[in-house]
Amino acid sequence: MDQTRLSRRGFTLIELLVVVAIIALLVGLLLPALSRARQAANTTATKNLMSQLAAACASFETDKRRAPGYFSVREMGSDENVGSAGSPGRGMTAMENILLDLGGKDAIGIGGRANPNVGNDSDWVKDASPINNTPAAAQVWVNPDLIGAGQGNYFAPPKKNLVYLTYSSSIGAGQVGSGITPRGDGKTLPDLVDNNGQPILAWQQDDASRVPVSKRADFVAARSSGVGANPGGSRFYWGTNASILRSTASGANLVNNTAIPGNPPDLSLLAEQVTPGNAELDTLAAILGNPGNPVLDSTQGGSSLQTANANQIIPGSARGKIVFHAPGADYIYLARRQGAKLFGSDDNKITFGMTFKNSAGGGNITDTSGKESSRNLLDAFDDVIVAN
Repeated sequence: MDQTRLSRRGFTLIELLVVVAIIALLVGLLLPALSRARQAANTTATKNLMSQLAAACASFETDKRRAPGYFSVREMGSDENVGSAGSPGRGMTAMENILLDLGGKDAIGIGGRANPNVGNDSDWVKDASPINNTPAAAQVWVNPDLIGAGQGNYFAPPKKNLVYLTYSSSIGAGQVGSGITPRGDGKTLPDLVDNNGQPILAWQQDDASRVPVSKRADFVAARSSGVGANPGGSRFYWGTNASILRSTASGANLVNNTAIPGNPPDLSLLAEQVTPGNAELDTLAAILGNPGNPVLDSTQGGSSLQTANANQIIPGSARGKIVFHAPGADYIYLARRQGAKLFGSDDNKITFGMTFKNSAGGGNITDTSGKESSRNLLDAFDDVIVAN
């Protein structure tokens, strides 16, 4: 009898506590690993999506003998579209513009619905343009539901990756600007988002700019017209993505892309006026420049690339006609806290010259054997960059 009772004895309190502690330890070890695996899968899926987009752009250019984009890059970077932090412009993004060309002819009508016998006016976004005061007969109308379907379609992403960003942060997004007339249910033009739900930026080269690059403004400027424009144009304009980079609640994760007072570790190095002197333009040149073609900035002095410091070197050409840019696992476009780990400073910018020079002083980067070398600036960040 005593042996039977002994064989049926339950766990003691100490044994139960040990089991619970072991389970808690295993959970603590497994959850971060699962999170990393999930993020790695999201990053891979985002890279694949961006590669498909780059391939679609290449196919479009082969067929049409021009890069995709219904409106010119010069128009996308115009004062009317970019506006200012206190007075946002029409707010059309470079990605929205590219998707108009890749998304199929059925989604676009001029001066009204593509087929006046199908649907209603309320199904369409009216006057989808970066330019103000377009005559009614020439206005571009877009049906967001038809993007990626119908004739002339080059790119049909999963529906979860097409998001209609709006001005209202209360519905999970906060695109600033949007001078475009939405359709009846509030939908505007779709942007492409990564697998974390954050907008993918498109940086498209202005092929109309023929000025040889001799200073930073020849390569990148805030906008193509008005204050901050470069006479003769620039290769790229920060303002083509102003409505996202000015957003205080961007994408599914409601990220504040602006210069956040008192919270510098979370700052995007592409935030507008992150420091006086448009430091965001230095950062933009650093990620869009071709590392194989450095030139001297004529406004910064320097007699040779060999002896120049990091601030005196700029890119002479771009890494691609269109560069697609997703913010990565931290949801921030080029987070300052990540850059500081590699460059050993808390500066609010990186420069193209840091590819070849130490960020402090200006000495040449060397390898372990003492030979001059270079580094990939993007290694400092978890951002995903795909060039076309």
